[in-house]
Amino acid sequence: MNEPTPEEAATALRAVREGKEQVIRSALGSQWIWIGSGLIVFFYCTAVDLFPTASPWLTWPVVAIVLVGVVGLHTRAGSTLLGRPVRVSDRSLPLTFAWRLLRVAPVLGLGIVALAVSLLHLPHGGIYFGALAGLYIMFLSPRFQLWLLRRQDRD
Repeated sequence: MNEPTPEEAATALRAVREGKEQVIRSALGSQWIWIGSGLIVFFYCTAVDLFPTASPWLTWPVVAIVLVGVVGLHTRAGSTLLGRPVRVSDRSLPLTFAWRLLRVAPVLGLGIVALAVSLLHLPHGGIYFGALAGLYIMFLSPRFQLWLLRRQDRD
């Protein structure tokens, strides 16, 4: 059996790293999904804050959009249509308490902000929360998921 040369071994390792990185990037899906989700959250929070009487009938279209998105992202055909051909299995993520806490930390943070806005009775607090949550979903959530997936690969 022939041993590979150092150049061949380096090329093979580089190809493996590039393949892993491609899978990680494709697991996040299209940027438009993140931007659209963030805008929906912002507009919903703004509409509920400015027009509280519209809240009951405005909730149903948002729930329908969320359900269609969830079903679309969790089926093979829907994921392909939405530009997310690869999905990372939760079975490959570490099961330690610290990892689980790290995965839910952003949601807990947004929940604390929502609670603070509610308790402080800020004028137009819903708009502030919607802006914060929408910006998180649009810009930080994809980067946080990339960081988690890359960090998982190191452990």
